[in-house]
Amino acid sequence: MSIEARFRRFHTDNPHVLAELEYLARTWFEAGKTTIGIGFLFEVCRWQRGIKTNSHDDFKINNDFRAHYARMIIARNPDWEGRIRVRALRTA
Repeated sequence: MSIEARFRRFHTDNPHVLAELEYLARTWFEAGKTTIGIGFLFEVCRWQRGIKTNSHDDFKINNDFRAHYARMIIARNPDWEGRIRVRALRTA
């Protein structure tokens, strides 16, 4: 199964993850910070916020999904483009 397909499945099962990532980014920006990396948001979401997920692998939130979440967040919040760092998508 491709990363894209696994991401779609995870996102469908865990819509609260996107909401939490957006909340964390919004809080960061409202505090006056200008940029943030999706990796930082993932780690805060996982460990400091203790998010619970329904996952089909051994990961609370798989790092393979970082680029997909970053792009989804930017698509939903276009004024954040350039403020959330993204890398090129890989296929695997």
